[in-house]
Amino acid sequence: MLFIIFVAAFAVADRGLTPKLGIDLQGGTRVTLIPKGQPEEADLQLATEIIRDRVNGLGVAGTTVVIEGSNIVLTVPGEDSSQARDLGTTSQLTIRPVLQTQPINPGDLEPVPAAKGDAEAVAKEVEEARDARQGDPEKLSQALAGFRCPERDILAGFDDQSQALIACGEDAKYVLGPVPLLVGEPEDGTRLDGQQIVKDSVSSGFNQQAGKNEVSFRFNAGPGQQGSATWSRLTQENLQRQIAILLDGEVISAPVVQGVTPVGSATSITGDFTIEEAQALAGNLRFGALPISFEEPNVDNVPASLGLASLEAGLLAGAIGFLLVLAYSAVFYRLLGLLAFISLVLSYVLTYGTLVFLGYTVDYSLDLAGIAGLVIGIGMTADSYVVFFERIKDELRDGHRFRSAVPRAWKSASRTIVTGNMVSLIGAVVLYLLATGEVRGFAFTLGLTTLTDILVAFTVTWPLVYLASTKDLFSKTWANGMGRMANLQAEAAERRRIERREQQAAEQSRERGVTATITGPGSGPTTSPTPESTNRPATDEEGR
Repeated sequence: MLFIIFVAAFAVADRGLTPKLGIDLQGGTRVTLIPKGQPEEADLQLATEIIRDRVNGLGVAGTTVVIEGSNIVLTVPGEDSSQARDLGTTSQLTIRPVLQTQPINPGDLEPVPAAKGDAEAVAKEVEEARDARQGDPEKLSQALAGFRCPERDILAGFDDQSQALIACGEDAKYVLGPVPLLVGEPEDGTRLDGQQIVKDSVSSGFNQQAGKNEVSFRFNAGPGQQGSATWSRLTQENLQRQIAILLDGEVISAPVVQGVTPVGSATSITGDFTIEEAQALAGNLRFGALPISFEEPNVDNVPASLGLASLEAGLLAGAIGFLLVLAYSAVFYRLLGLLAFISLVLSYVLTYGTLVFLGYTVDYSLDLAGIAGLVIGIGMTADSYVVFFERIKDELRDGHRFRSAVPRAWKSASRTIVTGNMVSLIGAVVLYLLATGEVRGFAFTLGLTTLTDILVAFTVTWPLVYLASTKDLFSKTWANGMGRMANLQAEAAERRRIERREQQAAEQSRERGVTATITGPGSGPTTSPTPESTNRPATDEEGR
């Protein structure tokens, strides 16, 4: 079993037999994306898959994406969290004609408190923002001068596309018209957005003529697809006027239309963004918009030095635990303790190989909480052979020899070992299912060490101790650490001898009270009277 696991681990590992480490051990960034309101489970799963596709598309090595409760958590090795932040953007691209624009003054930014995870508070904020920022274009134009751009856009992903909108960009604020309907659609039909972009057409690069980075894409133009035709009509209707391109409610570009874009032709977005931002935007458009919007992400950075210190502390704790168990075993159980310690080492070698294998097959990462579970597992594994050895003492105390005491002790000790470990395993499983974050790492390693403890106890510890019991060396009290039991064993044997003598004496006294028949020469049988016969009248036969 041990050989098979290590061969499998070596076959899948690309860095040797080294387990994958969590960010709290190797350093990195943990980004928690908190949805606005209470999303549906299906939307949360879809958002997770889209973010995973973005990770693969950007080549963000070592990044993991998991759902924890109602949040999505990204872990990225290293201290640069910029890419991880971009992965969580909704990337809902919409296009609106510009009706009016004004520059943003230094005092036009307004802080917005977050109502994270509160569905009613979010719904109220969205409703208030719609009343203030959407409606009649003339009223919005009058309100634009006094409008202060929010630092966090409440309407990102929640705006009504059929109505005009006040939106903000990097340097300006705008009154924008409704999102155009696709050609041939009714008033309540589908409108032009990022869903009509041909995913394979998205690319990013540097535009030499404009001197800026750009993202190029093309709207669909197949049978029954009107994205490109709608875009072409929009450019025709807005010649020499601005068209705003919004991403998650923020204006990222508002170019002046210089000419009509033919149906099926590509278009591009240019702006004051870096190459990395252009690549992130291209990847987000390529893999689609997220079905839910998120609050400003929570970012936890763990420096590599701190991760290394945590790893060293965990390894030191494990080493101290092993040494203490070895000392305890040697003092109380002598050579038997050394056999048990060998079983303990094999158990943790098996656990280590399993962690390496899982790290490169199911992307499991060992974190600091997981190391805590391993350290606690040392004591729990040692407890199994302590139960076994103490049961051997009970059998010796009852007067059995060491060789016969071992298998008798194992019969009862094995049931106790299984029962105790099953209780621990149930607790670990429940904790893993109900907990989130690092606590699940603790529960996983605790459950894993419990399973390996049962396996090693039955396949290694028991056979080793049984074989040792057949050797004269291990029967000696100085070798098995059970010298006190030898004295108790002698006392028990003496008690049994006394009990046997008393029992024999009692049996002999009962036999002396039984009638004995003696036959002599020339005479008939003579019966010696019993105590009862002397006190009763003689019968006729007895009188003759």
